[in-house]
Amino acid sequence: MSTRETLHLTDEQLDDYVDGAMTDGQRASADAHLASCERCRHAIDATRALLATATRERAAISAPPELWPLVASSTIHLAAVRRQVISSMRGLLLGAAILLVGATAVITWKIARWASEPKVVAPSVVAPRSRATTSGHAGHAEHAGHPVVPEPPIPPKAPVAPRP
Repeated sequence: MSTRETLHLTDEQLDDYVDGAMTDGQRASADAHLASCERCRHAIDATRALLATATRERAAISAPPELWPLVASSTIHLAAVRRQVISSMRGLLLGAAILLVGATAVITWKIARWASEPKVVAPSVVAPRSRATTSGHAGHAEHAGHPVVPEPPIPPKAPVAPRP
């Protein structure tokens, strides 16, 4: 017995065997395995019995007549039902749209107003100079926390020609 024959058929192979969906080569290989494997023969028999039961039960069960409108409304008549629902909600949807447009307009107006306001910039505070550097300047009185205002530069004097 070869190694291939000792391996069992997979569930997919069992299903394909019962359904007749195997190629000729696959079917011959499966038949060779089934000749020596009781476990796989039992699985084939169980699958065939399950299919026979499902076929019998399917014919015995019929859907209740009140189920058809639900099936039709969820498949065939879905577009018509959707249009009817949207049509019945037209007033609510229109009110929501107007409210959304109004809220957007107010928010846009607030942002535009906020962006166009002049920006107030706090004056920069210059740290006071130490007393050693300012003590030589006459007329400069510094106070802690107040900016030092520099004096305007003095323009140079024009040269005067010497007198004879």
